[in-house]
Amino acid sequence: MQYKYFNISPVRSRKINSTLRAAQLGLGIFFGVDIDLPPVFFVQSRKDIDKIWRRKTEDWFCAWANTGGIYILHPKVFAKESDHKAAYFWKVLKHEYVHLYYRRMVGTGNPRWLNEGLACYLAKQEKSVPDKKLLLGLNKFFDRGDKDIYGVGYFWTKYLIEKYGKAKLLKLIKTISSETTKNKFNTSFKKIYGFGLTREELSKIIKK
Repeated sequence: MQYKYFNISPVRSRKINSTLRAAQLGLGIFFGVDIDLPPVFFVQSRKDIDKIWRRKTEDWFCAWANTGGIYILHPKVFAKESDHKAAYFWKVLKHEYVHLYYRRMVGTGNPRWLNEGLACYLAKQEKSVPDKKLLLGLNKFFDRGDKDIYGVGYFWTKYLIEKYGKAKLLKLIKTISSETTKNKFNTSFKKIYGFGLTREELSKIIKK
């Protein structure tokens, strides 16, 4: 989708391209697939984001990705039009690129917690540990999310990669498709990792 109504054109920037090319090398190795560099479009204001999404968006919402490319607040207004620092722009750019790799592999954005958690982890967007109640409610973030999904997703994705390794996580990701339901995913997850995503089973992990 391209938003011609808002006069958004692809960005031609050496720094954008060099940043994405550097990310492309690492992400290609991690996922085992290659995708082309996406076009990047700068959005000029919070007001434009609200118009595009037809709602009042949160201050933390500053970028998104779809098959048309990556859409992100212009670096010059990034800090002014969001609650992020200016330097965070580059991590957000890589975060959105990870989403394109994820969707290429599975054909969907679900589970949302894994998609967002992996994007945060690979973009080195470290998050503080969320409240235990949020961590145990992982299942509710399968196909929906809010600001909490980033901390919850990051915590569990980081745990899975650092405890069990990248190969096992990729094995899980390869079981996902656009037809994967929450129940099917949970079954695959338990088969691969040996524990489920119920509050009771997750509670045992957190206590360790």
